[in-house]
Amino acid sequence: MKKKILRSGRPLMAALIALSLIFQSGCGFKDIDKRIFVLSIGIDHTDNERKPFKIILKLAVPSGSLKQSGTKYTYLTKESESLASAIRLLKTHVDKEIDFGHAKVIVFGEGILHHDLREVMDFFIRRRDIQRVSWVAIGTPTAESILKAEPASEMAGSHALFNLFDQNGVESSYIVSTFLFDFRRRVLERGIDPILPNISSSKDKMKIIVNSSTLLANSKKPLKLTPQETKLYNLISNNVQRLDLIIKKDKLLYTVSIDSAKTNFKIITNPKHRPVIKMDVTMEGIIEESNQHMDPQKLNLYSKHASKEAEKNITAFLTKLQENGADPLGFGVRYEATRLHTKDTFKEWKKLYPEMTFDVSVKASIMSTGIVE
Repeated sequence: MKKKILRSGRPLMAALIALSLIFQSGCGFKDIDKRIFVLSIGIDHTDNERKPFKIILKLAVPSGSLKQSGTKYTYLTKESESLASAIRLLKTHVDKEIDFGHAKVIVFGEGILHHDLREVMDFFIRRRDIQRVSWVAIGTPTAESILKAEPASEMAGSHALFNLFDQNGVESSYIVSTFLFDFRRRVLERGIDPILPNISSSKDKMKIIVNSSTLLANSKKPLKLTPQETKLYNLISNNVQRLDLIIKKDKLLYTVSIDSAKTNFKIITNPKHRPVIKMDVTMEGIIEESNQHMDPQKLNLYSKHASKEAEKNITAFLTKLQENGADPLGFGVRYEATRLHTKDTFKEWKKLYPEMTFDVSVKASIMSTGIVE
């Protein structure tokens, strides 16, 4: 009897499963030929109060082969009162679904720096299809002019800015790479200020230049750093290992190629003495260029000259940051982390920072004069 019930129940179960499949929702995934990929996003500020934002999307045009000639990119632009509404309107301008999964660069125009960046940043952080490891940069003079630049070395489906910021294609001490998650942390957290690289393009739009940066201190005007200051920032923040150092001593002029560098600092406060930021920098390298014959027996002397030159440059750079009330190195964060926390800890730091003195000690070791004998 039980066997008959089991046998009769199997067809009924199969019928119920078949009926349930009718009510199953379809797959939400779209085929790759139904999507168009965004490589980079640009945000400019307009003079229109009703539509203050202008968004620019650089899209990769799909092609069957990399060898095919023709347009490699297409661009979508739209002005709107919000970024979300602009993108929804831009979806009606193409016959494919706009995919942000490959967007790795976000460029802000100079005009938007004078407004609250939190509103713009909030859009990128909330969207789940935009990578938190996207690089953020400043386009000079506008983000649109940067995104529409197409260097001759740029390959189809790729972006020249990817190679500049990921430190794989280009390794340079003059380039600052800032991720979206780090930019958000620096904007919201007290004790450390955001820093973004500056991007400019040539008049013919065939060249992209990235060799300076801008500091965005809270409630202060953006502070632009020169290429040399940007290099020093990368050195102090341990962002780069390789850089060059130019030393001039009397009639001797030589360049040291630094192969490894490391920086440590600590904040010393004593009620009886003026507060001090003690910074120790160690670096090793070789002489890359010189206007005179370099004696291998005088490497210690050349190293001392390099140490003094680096100490002078770093101290001048730190003093400039202090005078402008900027702190991209996180001195304030370090102070709060190494002191007993109270509600007045950060207020104490705000009072101490303008009074700080810098004790910079650089130990440069020149290993050789190169392969020239």
